[in-house]
Amino acid sequence: MNTREQLNQYLRGLESRLRLQVVSKGAAVALGVALGATVALVLITNAFAFSSTSLVVARITLFLALAFALGMALVMPLIRLNQRRAAGRAEAVYPDFQERLVTYVERRDNADPFIDLLAADTLEHAPKAPPSQVVTPKSIFALATSAGAAGAVLLWLILAGPGFLGYGASMLWAGPPKGAGADSAFYRITVEPGDKLVRRRSDMPIRATLIGFQAPEVRLMARYKSSAKWEQAPMLPRANDSSYEYLFAAVPEPVEYYVEANGVRSKTYKLDVIDLAGVKNIKVTYHYPAWLGKRDDVENPGGDLRAVIKTVAELEVETDRPLKNGIIELNDGTKINLETKSGNFLTAKVPIEQDGAYHFAAVEGSENVRITQDYFIEAKQDEAPSVKITHPGADAKVSTIEEVTITVQSSDDFGLQAMDLHYSVNGQQEKVVSLLNAKGSLNGEGKVVLNLEDFKLIPGDVVSMYATANDAKARTVGDITFIEAQPFEKNYSQSQQGGGGGGGGGQQDDPSQITQRQKEIISATHNFNRGGKNAQANAENAQYLSEVQTKLKEQAASMAKRTQARELSTENQDFQSFTKEMEAAAAEMGPAADKLKNQKWSDALDPENKA
Repeated sequence: MNTREQLNQYLRGLESRLRLQVVSKGAAVALGVALGATVALVLITNAFAFSSTSLVVARITLFLALAFALGMALVMPLIRLNQRRAAGRAEAVYPDFQERLVTYVERRDNADPFIDLLAADTLEHAPKAPPSQVVTPKSIFALATSAGAAGAVLLWLILAGPGFLGYGASMLWAGPPKGAGADSAFYRITVEPGDKLVRRRSDMPIRATLIGFQAPEVRLMARYKSSAKWEQAPMLPRANDSSYEYLFAAVPEPVEYYVEANGVRSKTYKLDVIDLAGVKNIKVTYHYPAWLGKRDDVENPGGDLRAVIKTVAELEVETDRPLKNGIIELNDGTKINLETKSGNFLTAKVPIEQDGAYHFAAVEGSENVRITQDYFIEAKQDEAPSVKITHPGADAKVSTIEEVTITVQSSDDFGLQAMDLHYSVNGQQEKVVSLLNAKGSLNGEGKVVLNLEDFKLIPGDVVSMYATANDAKARTVGDITFIEAQPFEKNYSQSQQGGGGGGGGGQQDDPSQITQRQKEIISATHNFNRGGKNAQANAENAQYLSEVQTKLKEQAASMAKRTQARELSTENQDFQSFTKEMEAAAAEMGPAADKLKNQKWSDALDPENKA
């Protein structure tokens, strides 16, 4: 290979290197322009809510900018690139060539006898300025990296960009997806019910929801069949959500409409009208579930349905003309056919299972045409009855010969089946008195007079009592209360008030305090016996009450021992009786504590009352 061929090979390598640099630079410029233009144009089109016109203009602008960038940064430099420019670049990087390389390129095709000498002289300097030094790999890498980064950001923005930036970039570069309509737009207005067949002269509410944006004003545009002019009306915001509403009142003829806000417009819809029967009257017969034990009720006129769950409401509907293919449509989508009874009368049965709403409609082709507004359905739960003893008050204290009037009140949402008073004297066998005058009544009040003289009570005896009420499914047990027999006059000595010492203070030695605490234990046991607590709570409460009962037993036994130790029981018959009663009470408290510990609430009540 002679010197001229070697020098030509050096120039070709230099030119190839420069071409790679031009391509990298052109790609970086073009992708940078594409990314910047995309972001700018998305911001502009977003201001116009991505309208079709703004997107078309932006798309044309984007591709013109990209074409200009490619032409100026890639196509033109590549066209102008040749070995003469490559030689000039090398001369600029390595001045020691002293124009030899440029002179060689300009004269190599001429019949110059000195060209070989020039080539040999120039080739001696070429190794000092290799192509990799004239066009460094670092510069090519930097340009290629810039191009790749801009391209990656642009691709991410198009395919997975967030919010309106991603949506706008995708629309600019790829356009809307195939088959996509207005419902896929980033800023859009959804309208309900859309195209609809309605009964002539009926009301039709229109609901519009703004997707992706908010607007200070939302307008409905409407054009009736008999008019060539579009009329506008403001839509009002709904109180319970972010949508807007407008009511077409008594629609007389077909009407086209659409909704517009902040430059965003919905599709145009149409309400067609049809002449159908109207509802004149609704008669409702409630067939209650058998367990309620209640006879059928009739509402005439009716409409809204309110009854206990599992009730079946039988509707008899009178229309102003015969109605074919009539249905009842529930808000959960359930449809119940209306059956013709005679003439303009139709019937259907609606099971009441949950709260909701229903309306009457007629099936016309593939559409259900509403002929009434909504009626509500209220499915009531059967609540347990309430019951309480209203007289006398809690822990009444009366004389041993007094007549005490016990008043019990109860109520139920669907009717009482029983109301009873339960009472026990000194823990003896419980007695039950029925006080309900009439079954099925919503409220009940009963009275019974207890003649304490008949019970042969002595001061200190206790009558415990509670009331119960039953409805068709549940039984409620009321709070327990007490009547305590008292002497006609109570005189306390200083010693009785102060009591003995021993860690508990005077209250521990006061028999009335022990009695009161025992009443509290009975009340708590009675409440847990009624149920309603979880297993863990019952176990904890049982342990606690058992410990309290055990401590009270120890106090009663201790008081009896102290009375004996002071030899008071031998000096006075009352003290002797007191000692025996304390010992007997302590004896009953022991089994009560054991039963409480094992959560045998009902079994514990008997020894508790005796104590």
